[in-house]
Amino acid sequence: MKGENSSEGVLVICLQGIGNTLMTLYAVEKFLETHPARLYLAVSNNGSHELALLQAPKDQVYLWDESKSATNNILHLGIKLRQTNFNEVYLSYPSGRRESIIGLLTRATEKKVLMDGVGDWKFFRKLYKSKMTKQSKIHDINANFLLFEIPNQGFLSSGKVVIEAIRRDYDSYAEQFFSENSLLGNFVVALHPGAKGDGKRWAMEKFIQLCKELNKRVDCKFIIVGGDDELLLKKAVANGIGGSAVMLNSSSVIKTASVLRRCNLFIGNDSAPMHISAISGVPVIALWSYTDFYRTAPYGDGNVIVRKAYDCSPCYSFTDWYKDDCKYHLRCIKDLELDDVLPIVSHCIEIMLSEKRKVRTGDIHSLKTEGIDRIYALEHGCTVVDLKG
Repeated sequence: MKGENSSEGVLVICLQGIGNTLMTLYAVEKFLETHPARLYLAVSNNGSHELALLQAPKDQVYLWDESKSATNNILHLGIKLRQTNFNEVYLSYPSGRRESIIGLLTRATEKKVLMDGVGDWKFFRKLYKSKMTKQSKIHDINANFLLFEIPNQGFLSSGKVVIEAIRRDYDSYAEQFFSENSLLGNFVVALHPGAKGDGKRWAMEKFIQLCKELNKRVDCKFIIVGGDDELLLKKAVANGIGGSAVMLNSSSVIKTASVLRRCNLFIGNDSAPMHISAISGVPVIALWSYTDFYRTAPYGDGNVIVRKAYDCSPCYSFTDWYKDDCKYHLRCIKDLELDDVLPIVSHCIEIMLSEKRKVRTGDIHSLKTEGIDRIYALEHGCTVVDLKG
């Protein structure tokens, strides 16, 4: 154990999903550029640890084991983390009860947390001395820039360490996958029909029909991605699309990321593959449900989200769990029809192919579709297409 008066390094605690971890690491990388420090990470073993190990050595990564109880994890991590006296401990945003309890158990010169007015008592954030307040309607990446006190006017480029490590160590895997499936030289669309919680998923049948209609307009190839728990869904979508679709069967987040970064476009729901694609620089078209798009839209310009602009949406709060139903029966995603989505996706692909660039917000304004209510850009550049509810 380190001496009581000695301290070292920075601990960042992020015990959320893969997408949250990726967005946290994006901000951490920028923080380390101006504040060099020995980095320690506490993450979940839900796949997030693969990303963490690209940015910190194994002996500086602490794991929350999802197969064990919260009590077991708190005791195990608490004991391990107390062996080091950290200079600073950061609870990444969003922070829940897991992060807060673990953070309170650590020994550190300073502990920092971001307040948002939602669940601050429930998740013990109020117990921390060093607190900052998050503004409303800003992205989680920008919220973490605020936590790390990094000046930001809307968008900051980062993620180079993770993306470069994926390219360096797994590019050959992606090259082989593309070669074996005759994808080289084609316009390749990554498709993710899954998501955490059924309420975030656009209907499987609509994904299939969308891809069939796109192939009537453009010669596309589709890679169906998703986790091991989505195998049946991936098979059904791939079989429904037919010969232009192949499945990616890999339980590795990093291998999946290596394939995603080679694609020309990502189409899917609000999910980890969506965030991986956006941060890798792959244009994203996301079909949005009830989650807070201000917080978790694909980060940066060239990305588009399509949503039904109902007054009740977004309704997701971090203090709640994922929704499988609501009093409106998830009309935000269920009422999003193929006829709403197809013209927007086709228009974006046409611009990408003809002008060899990413889509801009102004490009969508040129689309004459009656169902569009409003088109605007978020603070980091992502375009939002609000459809009439």
